Amino acid sequence: MEEGFLFKDVFNPKLVAIMGQRIKAVWPQFDDVSFQNHIVPNLVDLSLSERSHLISETLYTHLPSEYIKAMDILLSSFNLPVETKEMTGFDGFYYMPIARYVSIYGLDEGDFETSMNALIEITKRFTSEDAIRPFIRKYPKQSFKYLYKWSADENVHVRRLVSEGTRPRLPWSSILREFIVDPRPVLDLLEELKTDSELYVRRSVANNLNDIAKDHPQLVLKTLRRWKSINDKGTQWIITHASRTLLKQGLPEALDLLGYPTDVKISVDNFILNKAACKMGEEIEFAFQIESNAEEEQNLMIDFVVHYMKANGKTAPKVFKLSKKKLPAKGSLNFKKKLSFKAITTRKYYEGLHQIEIQVNGKRYGKREFQLKK
Repeated sequence: MEEGFLFKDVFNPKLVAIMGQRIKAVWPQFDDVSFQNHIVPNLVDLSLSERSHLISETLYTHLPSEYIKAMDILLSSFNLPVETKEMTGFDGFYYMPIARYVSIYGLDEGDFETSMNALIEITKRFTSEDAIRPFIRKYPKQSFKYLYKWSADENVHVRRLVSEGTRPRLPWSSILREFIVDPRPVLDLLEELKTDSELYVRRSVANNLNDIAKDHPQLVLKTLRRWKSINDKGTQWIITHASRTLLKQGLPEALDLLGYPTDVKISVDNFILNKAACKMGEEIEFAFQIESNAEEEQNLMIDFVVHYMKANGKTAPKVFKLSKKKLPAKGSLNFKKKLSFKAITTRKYYEGLHQIEIQVNGKRYGKREFQLKK
């Protein structure tokens, strides 16, 4: 990767030229010079998504107005599908503007079957997880008919699309509000993928369930309890990774399901902070000890909770995973952890009183306070 490379630079003059050449090779009438001249001079000041939008809009003005014919040309210009199970690198972003082309121009002007077939060919090379969502909203029954069929597809990327495309809260994409209200249609789809042989697919299934658990914890728990009896290592892996939100919330049923009972016999002692105040950009360190009061070994899931000061002057808790340990009978465990307040893009820090708690098998112990200062 070149020095000074920005993520948006995956859409660059070279990519535009290659796209134009490939399309012209299968459709000689394509004016690749005009195509490049409409895009390249305008790239500099645009973001990643804006560059993708510009390319897809320029494709629309340079391809035949008949959607089916335009898609036939685009599909004929594609390279071979990705062979690996998981996609890496930036090469696949070549297909991002084409996926958007389908989601915009195929939704109202196009043929539904043509659009579905195009999304499959795109997802074999990049992903259609965002592009399929407008079709799911507008044509839910027709879309789910395809999704059920794709759940048994031989291509791992197609099977993953079934789960990733229906995630209610897919990151960097619009939410599927109808499945936040009622996720049962999605849960029925995930049943088809729960024993998938590929981790790439199972990880998506777990993430989908974790999304649903944020709004319907009991419904997800009911599903996971049923899956617990399935003699399949992959399914059991899904259960563990789909429970992340449920475990952070300290939901007793979820903890019991994974073998972390909430009636542990412990005490948390010697819980100390290394300083009473911390400056922005610095770290604060805390330490504590867990003592067993039981005559038998106990499974512990140890987390810590930071009560961050927010802009409104109130604190809000954030749970962080720390460790999973077996605590010997009458034994003890010691922990030490640093908490950083260095600037990051995903969290904004505010001055004021902060608190740290220890959480063991969903139950919170102790509370220590410190001031965060500029």
